[in-house]
Amino acid sequence: MEIVCFDMEGTLTPEIWEKVAENTGIEEFKKTTRDIPSYAELMDFRLKVMAKHGIKLSDVQNAANQLELLPGAKNFLNNVRKNFQIVILSDTFHEIAHPLMEKMGFPLLLCHNLDVVNDKIISYNLRNGQAKKQAILGFQSMGYKCFAAGDSYNDIQMFEVAEKGFFMNAPKKIKDQYPEIEAFEDYDDLENALKQNSTFAKR
Repeated sequence: MEIVCFDMEGTLTPEIWEKVAENTGIEEFKKTTRDIPSYAELMDFRLKVMAKHGIKLSDVQNAANQLELLPGAKNFLNNVRKNFQIVILSDTFHEIAHPLMEKMGFPLLLCHNLDVVNDKIISYNLRNGQAKKQAILGFQSMGYKCFAAGDSYNDIQMFEVAEKGFFMNAPKKIKDQYPEIEAFEDYDDLENALKQNSTFAKR
């Protein structure tokens, strides 16, 4: 069996923090790893904005609850499950992602954790600076063949070690920087590419 490792936000779901920006009117929350490639720097920035404006964990959880999967993502995941194991490798946090994981049918999620006191996010714990890459290397060490799909700079680390990596819904500026990586905007096209590169999938 082969594993497909997906990024979550931007690839299968909308960006949670962009919804926080919409709900609060605070434009700074629109920044993602598409704008600040280092996730640690991005989170440090977000925590400063949250402290400045008194934004709580519950505000972020509320934004996540309001989101639906990107159009076509649910059917796509259900189809991919017929031929592959699915893992979500995300730079989100377990305390935030639960509503969207439920809508995806609770695939395995490997992400990070928050330090929270009285609904205030104090800090965060990144499992590894290259957590997505390390996860794939771990699966490969057990004999699994891994594919990867994502939309942003922090997904390049997956593509470096996966048997094959694909952009899904990536901005033009990122796709242009990595023209060697196949890029898709349609889930059917991505599913076909996964099957074509698979040893076992039914075509």
